Amino acid sequence: MDKIVPAFQVTLFDPTLSDACADMAELGIDSLLDDGIFKSLPIVSVLVGLGKTAQNIHDRNLLKQSAQFINTFNTKTISQAALDKHRNKLNNNPKFAEEELGRVVILLNSNVETKKSELLGKFYRAYVLEEIDWELFCEFAEITSKLFVSDLKLLSEIFSDVVTNTTQCQGYRAERLISLGLIDSAPKSISIGNIGSSMTQNYIRVNELGKQFCEIIQKTE
Repeated sequence: MDKIVPAFQVTLFDPTLSDACADMAELGIDSLLDDGIFKSLPIVSVLVGLGKTAQNIHDRNLLKQSAQFINTFNTKTISQAALDKHRNKLNNNPKFAEEELGRVVILLNSNVETKKSELLGKFYRAYVLEEIDWELFCEFAEITSKLFVSDLKLLSEIFSDVVTNTTQCQGYRAERLISLGLIDSAPKSISIGNIGSSMTQNYIRVNELGKQFCEIIQKTE
């Protein structure tokens, strides 16, 4: 981590590298490693090593997830002033930088789906823009790590009031979103079966935490 975090920081906050990071996110890992231009990126250089290739599956995954995260972070316009302010904050407190970016790197390397790294990039951008604080970023990051990517569609439908109760969706998916703290539920009806079994249908809605979560991941230019 001693070398990875500084390399990650430079790659993330250097505006001259944003185009290369965007190209990097669109390529497969093998193409990325074969093309010498990407080895000039600090994070690639550290993980690949001089004259070597990233054969370690963890390094390859971190490269893929980092590319998606950085590309998402830079997708929307962030003023140079905002970037400089946060970069200076990190430069002036190396211990804080290690804690903050080290956490991000660990989260990225634990991801399997690049969609989760995309979401993390959106939350980190909101954090750098001071739309959310560090505590809420960490909460959203924890939720994202436990989230089933396949449940995002249902979350969006609940957020937009397309789905308002569990008769309109698969109940177990709603239960997963409830367990993450993104939606609330209230009893709608109870049906009693012939053998005494019962089934409860619930109203469901996005709560305040879920609303913030959805607003950030759905925000457009």
